[in-house]
Amino acid sequence: MKIIWTFTLLMIPGVLSSISVTGYSGGGVSITCRYDRGYTGNAKYFCKGQNPGCSDLIKTKEKDKWVDSRRFSLYDDTRAAVFTVTIRDLREQDSGTYQCAVDISLYGDFYTEVNLKVVTAADCCEKSISLSAAAGGSVNISCRYPQSHSADVKFVCRRSGSDLCAEETSVKESRRWSAEGQMQLYDDREQQLLTGIISHVTQQHSAEYWCGVQSDQGHKSHHTSPHQRYRYR
Repeated sequence: MKIIWTFTLLMIPGVLSSISVTGYSGGGVSITCRYDRGYTGNAKYFCKGQNPGCSDLIKTKEKDKWVDSRRFSLYDDTRAAVFTVTIRDLREQDSGTYQCAVDISLYGDFYTEVNLKVVTAADCCEKSISLSAAAGGSVNISCRYPQSHSADVKFVCRRSGSDLCAEETSVKESRRWSAEGQMQLYDDREQQLLTGIISHVTQQHSAEYWCGVQSDQGHKSHHTSPHQRYRYR
């Protein structure tokens, strides 16, 4: 199992926001930053270090499409006036201070400080595995998560390119099945275990999936997780 966090931040002219994020080694972090609609046409970027003078990790003027740069991806959703940055394959050395920013040029950029801590959890987060199922059969998913996330909403989502959570099914209550389409989820909070079943499997289900948890520290505009990755064939 690997872990991803999602945080929604509002950047207001003249105000510097700051948050602390914990990610898990081998997992990922998703950071979603809101900005004033007057800046939909400006470039958005993500950099490491203190501002000003941080080192750009990804920067783009592209709108409403994913842009990739090594382990980083950025999507600027101009309709919602938010942009999302994902970092994949987290390592402990990724810990540090980052900036989520809008390029304002003459007037100085808007920054939201992100303090990232990457840890290795002993009680969760197995490495990715592959599962197989015959056409028409079913696949069982088991994902452990840290006890600190027992009360949080859990989900399983399907990756589509740079978007780690293009399709999602969630469960909000403990020991009660939640179903959406061909996916069923069951969260046993006492055991810190999320169980999922995909029924009537077809070739279209062949993909990479993530188990996740939505933290109450941020809105779920994209995704949050502990997650484990699967391939269905």
